[in-house]
Amino acid sequence: MNPELRVAVDVGCTRHRVAVGLSEGRLLEEFDIGHDAAGLNEFFARVERHERQWGLPVAVAMEGYNGYARPLDERVLLHGYRLFNVNNMKLARFKRALFTQNR
Repeated sequence: MNPELRVAVDVGCTRHRVAVGLSEGRLLEEFDIGHDAAGLNEFFARVERHERQWGLPVAVAMEGYNGYARPLDERVLLHGYRLFNVNNMKLARFKRALFTQNR
């Protein structure tokens, strides 16, 4: 596994919850941002600080449900970060199927 900075975004309609960590599993920071220009600026300022500190490529995983990820998802791509779209319904079904099989 190649080391990278991993950013997870729990998308909300007015606020987003963000976690930044390393691919090894170490959590570096958690914070909330507003769904507005100031929140987007804060998101990139904090992620860029970690990017400079660790010198690692950035991968961002976020929900894309109901369009609340916009414009954050577009700006993530413009920054050259890898973007993973997480479908919560499919993830929940996968977890349910996986854990049901293993019982």
